[in-house]
Amino acid sequence: MKTFSFAYKLLLVGAFLSSGLFAIPAFCQEAGNVLELQRVIEAQQKQLETQQNQLEMQQKQLGEQMQLLQQFQQQLNALDKDENKKEIPSVAKNVPVEKPVVVAENRPSKGTGLSETDKHDRVSPTGSNISYFDPAKAINIPGTKTDIGLHGLAQFQIIHDTNGLNNNRFDSATIPVDGAPSQTKFNVNPSQIALSSTSQVSKGRLNTMISMDFNGQLDRPEPRLRVLYGEYVSDYLGLGVLAGQTYATMFDLGAAPETLDFAGPAALWQQRQPLLRFTKSIAEGMIAEIAIETPENVSYIDAEKRTQWPDLAVAGTWRAGGDYIKQLRLAGLVRDLHAEGVNGSTDQAIGWAVSGSGKLGLPFLGEKDNFKFTMHYGDGYGSQLKGGPTEGAFNTLNSELETTRVIGTYGGIQHFWSNRLRSNFVYGYVNSENPDFVSGDTFDNTTYTALDLIWAPYENFNCGVEYLWGQRENKNSESGTSNRFLFSTKFAF
Repeated sequence: MKTFSFAYKLLLVGAFLSSGLFAIPAFCQEAGNVLELQRVIEAQQKQLETQQNQLEMQQKQLGEQMQLLQQFQQQLNALDKDENKKEIPSVAKNVPVEKPVVVAENRPSKGTGLSETDKHDRVSPTGSNISYFDPAKAINIPGTKTDIGLHGLAQFQIIHDTNGLNNNRFDSATIPVDGAPSQTKFNVNPSQIALSSTSQVSKGRLNTMISMDFNGQLDRPEPRLRVLYGEYVSDYLGLGVLAGQTYATMFDLGAAPETLDFAGPAALWQQRQPLLRFTKSIAEGMIAEIAIETPENVSYIDAEKRTQWPDLAVAGTWRAGGDYIKQLRLAGLVRDLHAEGVNGSTDQAIGWAVSGSGKLGLPFLGEKDNFKFTMHYGDGYGSQLKGGPTEGAFNTLNSELETTRVIGTYGGIQHFWSNRLRSNFVYGYVNSENPDFVSGDTFDNTTYTALDLIWAPYENFNCGVEYLWGQRENKNSESGTSNRFLFSTKFAF
């Protein structure tokens, strides 16, 4: 019995050991799988941590970019703000705070030809008598759409005449035919000051200009009104309307040659007078003008003026802007002339004139070299011209007003030796056909020449020397000549 019990126990122990030996390989295999799985999990955790770090870095970069964009937007908003509408908070209630003066950007003319200021030649400096100076800055009137500008020049001249003219204008028609002592004169008469304004309105702008010089007396400085006008200009509608005193419509401002002489060449349309003018753009570079102008600027021999109807002027300008043809212009004038003779009787005549002018480039001489010219012909318009005759003479024998036929021309070649040094050669001529019954000492014709050298070391400063020669001849062939030596300085602002 004990033997059976021992054997039975031995059999059970063997069975247990046998089953344990078979289970060991499986256990070891399962343990290896767990370790491998743990390594995979750890690798995935590291990969997720790396991706999370990258995402956090991207989010940081995105935040910085958003901050930069916001700063740029704030700067753009600051630039877009209308300075005229800025408000300054008041410290105390109901206590007004003075707004600062806003200096606007200089607003140069667009050069469309619709405005009076556009008609001046800005490619090269022009003579002081017809110059227009853009303001260095346009000052805005706070709370408005109006800019104002201050313009002007301070000009000093030393003049020596071999045959004294007794004034600062070299008007060759006034040269004495019987001679006169030589003279030396100092003057500041050409100096000018002007005030302008520009107001933005619907589809256009309103411009005003008032300017004065000191040539009220030819032999001493005295204030004198030059121009005073207002105008509406619309580039959108292609039109301009001007009312006030300015240069006559017959005068091509873009074809006026430069001289240091204050008055410019003989035959120049010298009158600045009250007028009403309409300007219209009719095609690209083509401008048409029509104006009614004061009839009071007339002069007769042996008669007084009596005005009835205004002068009528029309003009057409082609602003070609090419290398050779810069500008061409045609203009016409009709005048209703009325006069009362010394015998008390009155008569009427028709005055008229036609004019052709232009500016041509001379690129074969220099990039900025140019030739300007004007020619005109007609009856009864002499006092409109520098060095011109009277409009006519009253014949007391038959109580008739007879007009004076006039032909005139002027022009100039401008050459730039360098950007700071230039010269002008200018010529002018006026010839009149007087009625037969006027006296022999009546003006018949005049000639004007000028040659200068001008130095411009700064944009707003010119100085130079000029030699002028002129001749006057009367109907009876008596004549006189004069030489003028001129030194001039001009400070513009």
